Amino acid sequence: MINTVSITDLKQNTSDVVKRVRASGKPVVVMQRSEPAAVLLDPDYFEILEKALEDLGDLQAIEDRKNEPTVPFEEVAKKLGL
Repeated sequence: MINTVSITDLKQNTSDVVKRVRASGKPVVVMQRSEPAAVLLDPDYFEILEKALEDLGDLQAIEDRKNEPTVPFEEVAKKLGL
């Protein structure tokens, strides 16, 4: 079930809503005029989401380059003088 809070309730009970997010670790959707306006997240959960998004970007970059021609390591090492 998605946790929601009205923007009015958030204004009146900010501390309680933040405590609820921290205690449960689950996001709370802030509703404004019956529409989602924002999401409050536990900082640890937000960090996990950011890392996952970064990893997804890395995987996409790998996928995009998988058919590019490769250069043998020995050739690169020779050009670098190794």
